[in-house]
Amino acid sequence: MNRAALLEYRPGAAWPVIGYDAVLANAARLIAEARAAGIPVIHAQAWVKPEERAGYARQEEILTEEFRSAVAGSEGADICTEVAALPGDIVIHKHWPSAFRRTDLSQRLADLKIENLIVTGVLTDSCVTESVFDAVYQGFRVWLVKDACGSMSEAMHRTGMLDMANRLYGGGILRMAEALKALAGQRFDGWRCTRPVEFVYTLETVDSLYEAL
Repeated sequence: MNRAALLEYRPGAAWPVIGYDAVLANAARLIAEARAAGIPVIHAQAWVKPEERAGYARQEEILTEEFRSAVAGSEGADICTEVAALPGDIVIHKHWPSAFRRTDLSQRLADLKIENLIVTGVLTDSCVTESVFDAVYQGFRVWLVKDACGSMSEAMHRTGMLDMANRLYGGGILRMAEALKALAGQRFDGWRCTRPVEFVYTLETVDSLYEAL
């Protein structure tokens, strides 16, 4: 499942993501490998309709024009070409940070008999976190690819990853090489969640704990 990379996150745009080019390149490689293996690729695309007054649309009350993002049909809502959907992919238009809230994603996954999700995307501490928690609590096993996610600062990304790691019941966190093995049906290794709240991190320990994932 790709948390669809939007143009809004490129350097110089409204919500720039640190290391975005690397995140996109890694996500694109994972998507290509999934397609080659016949694994469904799902894009969650932020899609805000001007007439809405819920979900993402609530931000319109406090944002000036240059910060309004993901408006349905606008260039800012477009998925970046590096990870664009192809025929056969599934695109979920979401109106809330979570790709599960008020969408048919859960039903689509059930229809496909999917139990494990390999997740990439941005922003780590916002849309990715909301979607991952909803997935976990609906019974899916989530495998986060740490070098295919990103946020507006490295600190936001790292703390977001640790927050999710503390609740990835049945799943875990993978580096790119291991995620590629998983997609190829090979034995893979990575950090696996074995207990709730394993990482009671502090400002001083965030980096060392993140690097150990």
